[in-house]
Amino acid sequence: MAARYITISDTIINDIDKGLLLIDQRMPSLRQFTQLHDVSMTTANNCYQRLLDLGWLHAKPQIGYFITQPLNKQSTPVYPRFNVKISKPKISQSIDQGLRGPFYTAQLPAALLPQATLSRCLRRANQRAGADVFAYPDYQGDIGLRTALANHFSQRHFPLKADNLVITNGCIDAVRSAIEITTNPGDTIAVSSPCFSGLLDLLENMGRLVIEIPCYQAQLDLEQLEERLKSKRISACLFSANHINPQGFCLSNKQKQRIAELAAHYQVPVIEDDIYLELSYSNTTPLPIKYWDKSGWVLWCSSVSKTIAAGYRLGWCEPGRYFNDYLQLRNVQFFGVNNIVQHTVCEFINTGQYAKHLKKLTTTLASHARQYHSLLRELLPGNTKISVAEGGMVIWLQLDNMDSQAVLSEALKQGVPFRAGSEFTTLAYYQNCLRLNIGWPIVANAKDTPDKQAEALALSAKLVILCELINANVAVIPK
Repeated sequence: MAARYITISDTIINDIDKGLLLIDQRMPSLRQFTQLHDVSMTTANNCYQRLLDLGWLHAKPQIGYFITQPLNKQSTPVYPRFNVKISKPKISQSIDQGLRGPFYTAQLPAALLPQATLSRCLRRANQRAGADVFAYPDYQGDIGLRTALANHFSQRHFPLKADNLVITNGCIDAVRSAIEITTNPGDTIAVSSPCFSGLLDLLENMGRLVIEIPCYQAQLDLEQLEERLKSKRISACLFSANHINPQGFCLSNKQKQRIAELAAHYQVPVIEDDIYLELSYSNTTPLPIKYWDKSGWVLWCSSVSKTIAAGYRLGWCEPGRYFNDYLQLRNVQFFGVNNIVQHTVCEFINTGQYAKHLKKLTTTLASHARQYHSLLRELLPGNTKISVAEGGMVIWLQLDNMDSQAVLSEALKQGVPFRAGSEFTTLAYYQNCLRLNIGWPIVANAKDTPDKQAEALALSAKLVILCELINANVAVIPK
């Protein structure tokens, strides 16, 4: 028999579906709820927490609980189906413009970073390392850090060996080295579409061509991928599988396994950019493609840039069968990674602070996702489609008849930069889409300092300006 709080919460969900309870309707206080249903405060808390977790309620600090619609019940973007072809990436205009800003860069504000804890870890690491911090670093990376990472991911059902890891200067650095040892200039690399603009910029800079593989309904078009693998037109694949930037969803385990199998069957390396792996809103870490790699064809790359601090520039790669080539390249070109940063992150992981931080951070980012969805739904037309992210810190917005590049031109005048959809492809798609970072809060919390509250309100005002620009753009484009 189901627990009482589950039975009551299911009844509330049914009442919402039937229209007996309305969206944005205020729910009774917890004390009122206990009296209404003749239950304990513990049962009331569990019931409301379950409704919050499922997305049927949202809390307004010091005001109360309100009924909302789960994100998966709302309209989500539609992705194009197309026949793949080889294309040449180009450097995005935003790089030339040097754009930055809370909505533009997928980055956390300083307030969400464990600054004090990291500072303590740095001091302890410095004391323990002694004179070692002044020596040249091991070009494979500090064994302590590699062991800490291996233990950390093994506890999350993804077994790793410290001896197989190579520490790098961030995730893009890890990916660049993987591209360099597996392909040559002029080779073609398969990417998912839409694809993070930073990866397209990297491929252009390295002189590689791309084949965009359509990704729709949270699935990569593996039939077209296999056709190109059969024809030997693809030298390598560069995919993300978890909380994909910009869509935010994860590929299914079945798809991840199939990608690993295709890599082994056709003997084509898969470079996996897994930088958002640990930012799951469900507090359950998904598995990477690498988990199903039995023959070493997957080069798994990740970093702490999105979880701890982008400025640390610390990442890693498990390069599989390419280990020797990868390590040799790192030795010749990079001479290792900053010792004290490695020791600090090692200390942060080993003391349990990293796991604790991730749990708090993912809960916060899930709250941010609801904040942004709520405001965007309120301010934009009813046919606006917004991605339902399972994790990460970006959302993908699509609106019929919108020219996101034109909106960006106007937004820059207002100091509200974002990434236009056309940056995420080498083809003529996604002009009616844009990507927003949701790392910054837009709802003031009563517990925050006055400065933080003011920052959230100011950012909320900027999002309102952006929505006004979008509405104006849609209004002037013929339907």
